[in-house]
Amino acid sequence: MTQAHVVGGAFDACVGVPDLVAAIGYWELFGYRVGDIGSLDAVAAKQLYGAASSVRMVRLWHQDADHGLIRLMHWEQPTGPGLGLAPFKTVGSRWTAAEVAQLGRIVAHAKYRRDRGDPIGIFHPDVVPAPGTAREPFRRTLSVAMEMAVLQPLYRQVLFERVDFPSPLYGKVNPGSLLQGSQFTHCCVVTRGVPADAFDFYDQVLGMVKSGDFELPYGEIGSSGKDIFQLADGEGFHMHRFDDPRGGEGLGKRSGRVIFFNFRDSVEMPDLRHASRPGALGLCLYSWRVKNIEQVREVVLRAGATQVSDVLRNEFGERAVTLTAPDGTPWMLIDAADTTPVVA
Repeated sequence: MTQAHVVGGAFDACVGVPDLVAAIGYWELFGYRVGDIGSLDAVAAKQLYGAASSVRMVRLWHQDADHGLIRLMHWEQPTGPGLGLAPFKTVGSRWTAAEVAQLGRIVAHAKYRRDRGDPIGIFHPDVVPAPGTAREPFRRTLSVAMEMAVLQPLYRQVLFERVDFPSPLYGKVNPGSLLQGSQFTHCCVVTRGVPADAFDFYDQVLGMVKSGDFELPYGEIGSSGKDIFQLADGEGFHMHRFDDPRGGEGLGKRSGRVIFFNFRDSVEMPDLRHASRPGALGLCLYSWRVKNIEQVREVVLRAGATQVSDVLRNEFGERAVTLTAPDGTPWMLIDAADTTPVVA
């Protein structure tokens, strides 16, 4: 059995922002609150993140969640605008997904923001049936999720509402926030033409649980997926999905998963991997907590990870390593012994 170096689900999503106060206010709408605060000078940031700029950081906690947190990065000299409004179907694209109590609230806020001329893309809600449930409309309860995507210059989000579809370990909505959101339940990455064995890094090396490895042809992709990805006729992708090593299947599955959408080489799409790395604005990095980070650094080096940093103290004083996984995705690994307990 593969040793589980990873502790818990995907820990935090790092977002470059030009205004920390405005960014904190945005995420407070979804139930986040200010947690850890720190900074790095330009030399330390270059060593750890590869970006030669001083940076101030704020990690946002969400109730008592031990994963699904947001880390805001304010770079003194950003390397660029990041992904901006590039389509979801872009190599290097990333986004977070979260549960909300009422999707209609999100639709209304997004619509009025668009109507006043703000740059925002709205991918309209669709019904996604719960797996393995009977579908007898007007006869039996339908267990479904309503989902939509919102695309903004700094934030790329998929939001969903559960209807008669309980999953208590997959996100926890904060009822005291304006938009009543959960911590992010899963995070996503778009790749293209990556060999399937490159994704073995996540389960066979880091010890995540592989919960999905399958081809999704165009005809089996729901209308919301086709809309979000703006798929041309016949375009599909291979999905690689990895979960928290603590496990939990069916309705008891845990949040904190990572999903890769790996398109075929023949699919035409922008490649913005260079623009979605630390130093840029927007979503640029995900992290995991691990046990014994010095040992894990040696393990990932042997497994073919590149751009592996030394074990360094990050802005919050945690021992951390940054790397690029064999599939080309940048990550940060943080020693679990150094992370601050999250208390609601």
